[in-house]
Amino acid sequence: MNAFTYPLASLRNHRLRSLLTAAGVGAALASMLALVGLSRGVDQATLLSLKDRGTDIVAIDKGSVEILTAELDEGQVDRIRAVPGVASAMGSVGEFVSLEEGEMAYVAGWPLGTYIWSDLKVTAGRLPLPGERDRVVMGEALAEALGKKTGDTIELSGQDFVICGIVKEQSVIDDRSIMVPLPVLQDLIAEPGKVSGFQVRVDRPDDPARVDDVRDRLAAAFPNLSFIESADMAHSSQITNLLRAMAWASSTIAMGMAAVIVLNTLLMAVTERMRDMGLLSAIGWTPARVIASVIVEGVLLTIAGSVAGVALGLLGLQLLIRNPELGTFLQPDVTLGLVLQSVGMVLAIGVLGGLYPAWRATHIRPTELLRAE
Repeated sequence: MNAFTYPLASLRNHRLRSLLTAAGVGAALASMLALVGLSRGVDQATLLSLKDRGTDIVAIDKGSVEILTAELDEGQVDRIRAVPGVASAMGSVGEFVSLEEGEMAYVAGWPLGTYIWSDLKVTAGRLPLPGERDRVVMGEALAEALGKKTGDTIELSGQDFVICGIVKEQSVIDDRSIMVPLPVLQDLIAEPGKVSGFQVRVDRPDDPARVDDVRDRLAAAFPNLSFIESADMAHSSQITNLLRAMAWASSTIAMGMAAVIVLNTLLMAVTERMRDMGLLSAIGWTPARVIASVIVEGVLLTIAGSVAGVALGLLGLQLLIRNPELGTFLQPDVTLGLVLQSVGMVLAIGVLGGLYPAWRATHIRPTELLRAE
Protein backbone atom coordinates (compact mmCIF):
# COMPACT_ATOMS: atom_id res chain seq x y z
CA MET A 1 0.00 0.00 0.00
CA ASN A 2 1.33 3.43 -0.90
CA ALA A 3 0.24 7.09 -0.93
CA PHE A 4 -1.78 6.48 -4.10
CA THR A 5 -3.45 3.12 -3.57
CA TYR A 6 -4.44 3.96 0.02
CA PRO A 7 -6.65 7.00 -0.85
CA LEU A 8 -7.94 5.12 -3.91
CA ALA A 9 -9.15 2.30 -1.66
CA SER A 10 -10.80 4.87 0.60
CA LEU A 11 -12.74 6.34 -2.32
CA ARG A 12 -13.91 2.88 -3.38
CA ASN A 13 -15.05 2.06 0.15
CA HIS A 14 -17.20 5.23 0.26
CA ARG A 15 -18.54 5.30 -3.27
CA LEU A 16 -21.69 7.32 -2.60
CA ARG A 17 -19.88 10.02 -0.65
CA SER A 18 -17.13 10.21 -3.24
CA LEU A 19 -19.69 10.42 -6.04
CA LEU A 20 -21.61 13.24 -4.35
CA THR A 21 -18.41 15.17 -3.67
CA ALA A 22 -17.25 14.81 -7.28
CA ALA A 23 -20.73 15.89 -8.41
CA GLY A 24 -20.52 19.05 -6.27
CA VAL A 25 -17.11 19.91 -7.72
CA GLY A 26 -18.37 19.16 -11.23
CA ALA A 27 -21.39 21.43 -10.78
CA ALA A 28 -19.12 24.28 -9.68
CA LEU A 29 -16.83 23.80 -12.69
CA ALA A 30 -19.78 23.51 -15.08
CA SER A 31 -21.31 26.75 -13.82
CA MET A 32 -17.98 28.55 -14.20
CA LEU A 33 -17.50 27.36 -17.78
CA ALA A 34 -21.06 28.23 -18.72
CA LEU A 35 -21.17 31.68 -17.12
CA VAL A 36 -17.70 32.84 -18.16
CA GLY A 37 -18.12 31.31 -21.63
CA LEU A 38 -21.37 33.22 -22.11
CA SER A 39 -19.93 36.54 -20.94
CA ARG A 40 -16.94 36.11 -23.25
CA GLY A 41 -19.35 35.14 -26.01
CA VAL A 42 -21.14 38.48 -25.70
CA ASP A 43 -17.80 40.24 -26.19
CA GLN A 44 -16.97 38.06 -29.19
CA ALA A 45 -20.38 38.60 -30.81
CA THR A 46 -20.04 42.37 -30.41
CA LEU A 47 -16.57 42.42 -31.97
CA LEU A 48 -17.66 40.20 -34.87
CA SER A 49 -20.69 42.38 -35.49
CA LEU A 50 -18.58 45.52 -35.79
CA LYS A 51 -16.06 43.65 -37.94
CA ASP A 52 -18.86 42.56 -40.27
CA ARG A 53 -19.92 46.17 -40.64
CA GLY A 54 -16.39 47.48 -41.22
CA THR A 55 -16.78 50.03 -38.41
CA ASP A 56 -13.61 51.47 -36.88
CA ILE A 57 -15.07 53.82 -34.25
CA VAL A 58 -18.43 53.82 -32.50
CA ALA A 59 -19.95 56.98 -31.01
CA ILE A 60 -22.55 56.75 -28.24
CA ASP A 61 -24.11 59.16 -25.79
CA LYS A 62 -21.55 59.90 -23.05
CA GLY A 63 -22.43 58.13 -19.81
CA SER A 64 -25.22 56.12 -21.42
CA VAL A 65 -25.85 52.61 -20.06
CA GLU A 66 -28.59 51.60 -22.49
CA ILE A 67 -26.86 52.07 -25.84
CA LEU A 68 -29.96 51.07 -27.84
CA THR A 69 -31.96 54.11 -26.76
CA ALA A 70 -32.45 56.51 -29.68
CA GLU A 71 -31.65 59.87 -28.10
CA LEU A 72 -29.04 61.44 -30.37
CA ASP A 73 -29.77 63.94 -33.12
CA GLU A 74 -29.22 62.26 -36.49
CA GLY A 75 -28.14 65.61 -37.96
CA GLN A 76 -24.79 65.44 -36.14
CA VAL A 77 -23.58 62.89 -38.68
CA ASP A 78 -22.78 65.63 -41.23
CA ARG A 79 -20.46 67.32 -38.73
CA ILE A 80 -18.83 63.98 -37.95
CA ARG A 81 -18.14 63.36 -41.64
CA ALA A 82 -16.43 66.77 -41.84
CA VAL A 83 -13.76 65.81 -39.27
CA PRO A 84 -10.38 65.19 -40.97
CA GLY A 85 -9.62 61.48 -41.25
CA VAL A 86 -13.26 60.35 -41.32
CA ALA A 87 -13.91 58.40 -44.53
CA SER A 88 -17.56 57.69 -43.83
CA ALA A 89 -20.07 57.98 -40.98
CA MET A 90 -23.69 57.07 -40.39
CA GLY A 91 -26.27 57.06 -37.64
CA SER A 92 -27.91 53.80 -36.61
CA VAL A 93 -30.72 52.47 -34.44
CA GLY A 94 -31.11 49.01 -32.94
CA GLU A 95 -34.07 47.36 -31.27
CA PHE A 96 -34.65 43.89 -29.81
CA VAL A 97 -38.05 42.48 -30.73
CA SER A 98 -40.02 39.32 -30.03
CA LEU A 99 -41.50 37.74 -33.13
CA GLU A 100 -44.75 35.83 -33.32
CA GLU A 101 -42.87 32.56 -33.80
CA GLY A 102 -41.30 32.95 -30.35
CA GLU A 103 -37.88 33.92 -31.71
CA MET A 104 -36.04 36.99 -30.48
CA ALA A 105 -34.49 39.17 -33.16
CA TYR A 106 -32.37 42.28 -33.38
CA VAL A 107 -33.74 44.89 -35.79
CA ALA A 108 -31.07 47.23 -37.15
CA GLY A 109 -31.86 50.47 -38.94
CA TRP A 110 -29.23 51.97 -41.26
CA PRO A 111 -29.44 54.74 -43.90
CA LEU A 112 -29.69 53.30 -47.40
CA GLY A 113 -26.63 53.91 -49.56
CA THR A 114 -24.16 53.76 -46.65
CA TYR A 115 -21.21 51.40 -46.42
CA ILE A 116 -22.93 48.90 -44.12
CA TRP A 117 -25.56 48.04 -46.73
CA SER A 118 -22.98 47.69 -49.50
CA ASP A 119 -20.85 45.34 -47.34
CA LEU A 120 -23.67 42.91 -46.55
CA LYS A 121 -23.05 39.42 -47.95
CA VAL A 122 -26.28 38.79 -49.86
CA THR A 123 -26.94 35.08 -50.48
CA ALA A 124 -30.46 35.42 -51.89
CA GLY A 125 -32.58 38.26 -53.26
CA ARG A 126 -31.46 41.88 -53.09
CA LEU A 127 -31.19 44.94 -50.87
CA PRO A 128 -34.03 47.45 -50.42
CA LEU A 129 -34.23 50.21 -53.00
CA PRO A 130 -34.67 53.90 -52.18
CA GLY A 131 -38.30 54.63 -51.45
CA GLU A 132 -39.17 51.01 -50.53
CA ARG A 133 -40.53 51.29 -47.00
CA ASP A 134 -41.96 47.79 -46.76
CA ARG A 135 -38.83 45.78 -47.63
CA VAL A 136 -36.39 44.23 -45.15
CA VAL A 137 -33.30 42.04 -45.24
CA MET A 138 -32.94 39.06 -42.89
CA GLY A 139 -29.92 37.18 -41.55
CA GLU A 140 -29.55 33.64 -42.84
CA ALA A 141 -29.67 31.96 -39.40
CA LEU A 142 -32.88 33.78 -38.46
CA ALA A 143 -34.45 32.98 -41.82
CA GLU A 144 -33.68 29.29 -41.35
CA ALA A 145 -35.07 29.33 -37.81
CA LEU A 146 -38.29 30.96 -39.00
CA GLY A 147 -38.53 28.96 -42.22
CA LYS A 148 -38.54 32.19 -44.24
CA LYS A 149 -37.29 32.92 -47.74
CA THR A 150 -37.23 35.91 -50.04
CA GLY A 151 -40.71 37.06 -50.92
CA ASP A 152 -42.19 35.96 -47.59
CA THR A 153 -43.60 38.50 -45.14
CA ILE A 154 -42.81 39.18 -41.50
CA GLU A 155 -44.68 41.33 -39.01
CA LEU A 156 -42.85 44.04 -37.04
CA SER A 157 -44.77 46.23 -34.59
CA GLY A 158 -48.05 45.35 -36.27
CA GLN A 159 -46.85 46.08 -39.80
CA ASP A 160 -46.13 43.55 -42.54
CA PHE A 161 -42.80 43.69 -44.35
CA VAL A 162 -41.58 41.73 -47.37
CA ILE A 163 -38.23 39.93 -47.07
CA CYS A 164 -36.38 41.08 -50.19
CA GLY A 165 -32.96 39.64 -49.30
CA ILE A 166 -31.13 37.08 -47.16
CA VAL A 167 -27.57 37.78 -45.91
CA LYS A 168 -24.88 35.66 -44.25
CA GLU A 169 -22.82 37.33 -41.50
CA GLN A 170 -20.14 36.08 -39.08
CA SER A 171 -21.66 37.44 -35.87
CA VAL A 172 -24.54 35.48 -34.38
CA ILE A 173 -26.23 38.83 -33.68
CA ASP A 174 -26.09 39.98 -37.30
CA ASP A 175 -26.90 36.55 -38.71
CA ARG A 176 -30.10 36.53 -36.67
CA SER A 177 -31.01 40.16 -37.34
CA ILE A 178 -33.50 42.02 -39.49
CA MET A 179 -32.07 45.00 -41.38
CA VAL A 180 -34.37 47.87 -42.39
CA PRO A 181 -33.86 51.40 -43.78
CA LEU A 182 -33.21 53.81 -40.91
CA PRO A 183 -36.30 56.04 -41.41
CA VAL A 184 -38.55 52.98 -41.30
CA LEU A 185 -37.23 51.82 -37.92
CA GLN A 186 -37.33 55.36 -36.56
CA ASP A 187 -41.03 55.51 -37.42
CA LEU A 188 -41.66 52.06 -35.89
CA ILE A 189 -40.20 53.14 -32.54
CA ALA A 190 -41.68 56.65 -32.80
CA GLU A 191 -38.28 58.36 -32.78
CA PRO A 192 -38.01 60.22 -36.11
CA GLY A 193 -34.67 61.96 -36.61
CA LYS A 194 -33.11 60.17 -33.62
CA VAL A 195 -30.34 57.56 -33.54
CA SER A 196 -28.76 55.49 -30.78
CA GLY A 197 -25.22 56.01 -32.03
CA PHE A 198 -22.91 56.73 -34.93
CA GLN A 199 -20.60 54.35 -36.77
CA VAL A 200 -17.43 55.77 -38.27
CA ARG A 201 -14.92 54.52 -40.82
CA VAL A 202 -11.42 55.98 -40.80
CA ASP A 203 -9.54 56.71 -44.03
CA ARG A 204 -6.54 54.61 -42.90
CA PRO A 205 -7.98 51.93 -40.56
CA ASP A 206 -4.81 49.81 -40.63
CA ASP A 207 -2.81 52.63 -39.05
CA PRO A 208 -3.44 52.56 -35.25
CA ALA A 209 -1.93 56.01 -34.81
CA ARG A 210 -4.30 57.42 -37.44
CA VAL A 211 -7.32 55.80 -35.77
CA ASP A 212 -6.27 57.25 -32.40
CA ASP A 213 -5.78 60.68 -33.94
CA VAL A 214 -9.22 60.66 -35.58
CA ARG A 215 -10.84 59.47 -32.35
CA ASP A 216 -9.17 62.31 -30.44
CA ARG A 217 -10.35 64.85 -33.02
CA LEU A 218 -13.91 63.54 -32.77
CA ALA A 219 -13.85 63.60 -28.97
CA ALA A 220 -12.68 67.23 -29.00
CA ALA A 221 -15.36 68.25 -31.51
CA PHE A 222 -18.21 66.39 -29.78
CA PRO A 223 -17.80 66.53 -25.98
CA ASN A 224 -21.29 65.07 -25.49
CA LEU A 225 -20.31 61.79 -27.17
CA SER A 226 -18.01 58.92 -26.26
CA PHE A 227 -15.91 57.65 -29.16
CA ILE A 228 -14.75 54.07 -28.75
CA GLU A 229 -12.61 51.98 -31.08
CA SER A 230 -14.42 48.87 -32.28
CA ALA A 231 -11.86 46.55 -30.69
CA ASP A 232 -12.56 48.14 -27.29
CA MET A 233 -16.34 48.40 -27.67
CA ALA A 234 -17.22 45.24 -25.75
CA HIS A 235 -14.90 46.11 -22.86
CA SER A 236 -16.25 49.67 -22.72
CA SER A 237 -19.90 48.68 -22.47
CA GLN A 238 -21.23 48.95 -18.95
CA ILE A 239 -23.74 46.20 -19.68
CA THR A 240 -21.13 43.67 -20.84
CA ASN A 241 -18.83 44.68 -17.99
CA LEU A 242 -21.68 43.99 -15.57
CA LEU A 243 -22.34 40.60 -17.17
CA ARG A 244 -18.64 39.75 -16.96
CA ALA A 245 -18.44 40.78 -13.30
CA MET A 246 -21.56 38.78 -12.44
CA ALA A 247 -20.16 35.72 -14.21
CA TRP A 248 -16.89 35.81 -12.29
CA ALA A 249 -18.62 36.59 -8.97
CA SER A 250 -21.00 33.65 -9.40
CA SER A 251 -18.09 31.41 -10.42
CA THR A 252 -16.09 32.45 -7.37
CA ILE A 253 -19.00 31.61 -5.08
CA ALA A 254 -19.43 28.23 -6.78
CA MET A 255 -15.72 27.46 -6.45
CA GLY A 256 -15.80 28.47 -2.78
CA MET A 257 -18.66 26.06 -2.18
CA ALA A 258 -16.72 23.33 -3.97
CA ALA A 259 -13.73 23.96 -1.69
CA VAL A 260 -15.95 23.59 1.39
CA ILE A 261 -17.41 20.34 0.01
CA VAL A 262 -13.95 18.87 -0.57
CA LEU A 263 -12.71 20.05 2.83
CA ASN A 264 -15.71 18.50 4.62
CA THR A 265 -15.33 15.20 2.77
CA LEU A 266 -11.63 14.89 3.54
CA LEU A 267 -12.17 15.81 7.18
CA MET A 268 -14.74 13.04 7.45
CA ALA A 269 -12.39 10.62 5.70
CA VAL A 270 -9.52 11.49 8.05
CA THR A 271 -11.74 11.20 11.14
CA GLU A 272 -13.01 7.78 10.06
CA ARG A 273 -9.51 6.48 9.37
CA MET A 274 -7.72 7.76 12.46
CA ARG A 275 -6.90 4.21 13.61
CA ASP A 276 -5.62 3.29 10.15
CA MET A 277 -3.41 6.37 10.05
CA GLY A 278 -2.11 5.62 13.52
CA LEU A 279 -1.17 2.14 12.38
CA LEU A 280 0.54 3.50 9.29
CA SER A 281 2.49 5.99 11.40
CA ALA A 282 3.46 3.23 13.80
CA ILE A 283 4.88 1.06 11.00
CA GLY A 284 7.00 3.89 9.64
CA TRP A 285 4.91 6.15 7.43
CA THR A 286 6.38 9.64 7.62
CA PRO A 287 4.14 12.72 8.15
CA ALA A 288 4.91 13.77 4.55
CA ARG A 289 3.61 10.42 3.28
CA VAL A 290 0.43 10.72 5.32
CA ILE A 291 -0.11 14.28 4.05
CA ALA A 292 0.48 13.12 0.48
CA SER A 293 -2.13 10.37 0.82
CA VAL A 294 -4.81 12.83 2.00
CA ILE A 295 -3.97 15.39 -0.70
CA VAL A 296 -3.98 12.69 -3.40
CA GLU A 297 -7.47 11.72 -2.27
CA GLY A 298 -8.62 15.34 -2.69
CA VAL A 299 -6.98 15.56 -6.12
CA LEU A 300 -8.62 12.32 -7.27
CA LEU A 301 -12.02 13.66 -6.20
CA THR A 302 -11.49 16.91 -8.10
CA ILE A 303 -10.20 15.13 -11.21
CA ALA A 304 -13.40 13.10 -11.33
CA GLY A 305 -15.39 16.30 -10.76
CA SER A 306 -13.44 18.11 -13.50
CA VAL A 307 -14.27 15.49 -16.12
CA ALA A 308 -17.94 15.65 -15.22
CA GLY A 309 -17.89 19.45 -14.94
CA VAL A 310 -16.39 20.05 -18.39
CA ALA A 311 -18.94 17.71 -19.97
CA LEU A 312 -21.85 19.28 -18.07
CA GLY A 313 -20.68 22.83 -18.83
CA LEU A 314 -20.41 22.24 -22.58
CA LEU A 315 -23.72 20.37 -22.64
CA GLY A 316 -25.41 23.14 -20.68
CA LEU A 317 -24.17 25.76 -23.14
CA GLN A 318 -25.54 23.75 -26.07
CA LEU A 319 -28.92 23.52 -24.37
CA LEU A 320 -28.93 27.26 -23.70
CA ILE A 321 -28.21 28.27 -27.27
CA ARG A 322 -31.00 25.96 -28.47
CA ASN A 323 -33.48 28.02 -26.49
CA PRO A 324 -35.25 30.28 -29.04
CA GLU A 325 -35.36 33.24 -26.64
CA LEU A 326 -31.71 33.00 -25.56
CA GLY A 327 -29.84 31.30 -28.37
CA THR A 328 -30.58 34.14 -30.76
CA PHE A 329 -27.89 36.32 -29.21
CA LEU A 330 -25.62 33.80 -27.49
CA GLN A 331 -22.32 32.87 -29.05
CA PRO A 332 -20.44 31.11 -26.22
CA ASP A 333 -16.67 31.46 -26.32
CA VAL A 334 -15.21 28.42 -24.51
CA THR A 335 -11.58 28.00 -25.48
CA LEU A 336 -9.06 25.36 -24.44
CA GLY A 337 -7.38 28.06 -22.35
CA LEU A 338 -10.57 28.71 -20.39
CA VAL A 339 -11.10 24.97 -19.82
CA LEU A 340 -7.52 24.51 -18.60
CA GLN A 341 -7.80 27.58 -16.36
CA SER A 342 -11.02 26.28 -14.82
CA VAL A 343 -9.67 22.75 -14.32
CA GLY A 344 -6.51 24.22 -12.76
CA MET A 345 -8.62 26.12 -10.24
CA VAL A 346 -10.52 22.95 -9.36
CA LEU A 347 -7.33 20.93 -8.91
CA ALA A 348 -5.98 23.69 -6.65
CA ILE A 349 -9.15 23.30 -4.59
CA GLY A 350 -8.38 19.57 -4.25
CA VAL A 351 -4.89 20.34 -2.94
CA LEU A 352 -5.89 23.21 -0.65
CA GLY A 353 -8.96 21.34 0.60
CA GLY A 354 -6.72 18.51 1.76
CA LEU A 355 -4.14 20.60 3.60
CA TYR A 356 -5.99 21.05 6.90
CA PRO A 357 -7.26 17.44 7.15
CA ALA A 358 -3.74 16.23 6.33
CA TRP A 359 -2.20 18.58 8.91
CA ARG A 360 -4.72 17.39 11.50
CA ALA A 361 -3.91 13.75 10.79
CA THR A 362 -0.17 14.28 11.29
CA HIS A 363 -0.49 16.28 14.52
CA ILE A 364 -2.02 13.52 16.58
CA ARG A 365 0.38 11.07 18.20
CA PRO A 366 0.23 7.51 16.82
CA THR A 367 -0.70 6.10 20.22
CA GLU A 368 -3.75 8.39 20.38
CA LEU A 369 -4.71 7.45 16.81
CA LEU A 370 -4.52 3.76 17.65
CA ARG A 371 -6.80 4.29 20.69
CA ALA A 372 -9.35 6.23 18.56
CA GLU A 373 -12.67 4.53 17.79
